[in-house]
Amino acid sequence: MDNLNIIKDSAELRKLITENPELPIVVMVGQEAAASEWCWTYCTDVRCGIGEVLDHEVPWNDEQIYDDKTEFEEDLWDYLSDFADTVPELEEEFKRSKEDYAQHWHKAIIVRADN
Repeated sequence: MDNLNIIKDSAELRKLITENPELPIVVMVGQEAAASEWCWTYCTDVRCGIGEVLDHEVPWNDEQIYDDKTEFEEDLWDYLSDFADTVPELEEEFKRSKEDYAQHWHKAIIVRADN
């Protein structure tokens, strides 16, 4: 039988944890990781790094976790544009909302896994 090669080098993750012991670890799993009939799926593509995650619900999607501020801001703009009557009103609400969400962005060790 062939070796499945499922054991990955964890040197980068160990280094990040050692250098940043105060940071939480967040696991982000891609959509292909769960595309299986099995309860658990092994992920072949595993990466890690330091980043920020938004630890707060958003009204436009209750299943998404943001780890990219640009993507978050684009989605926030799109969401708010449905409710604003004018561009200045939209810009003001966007600025206020970004400030409200700012406190919910947290630095973390992010582990990404997918297939």
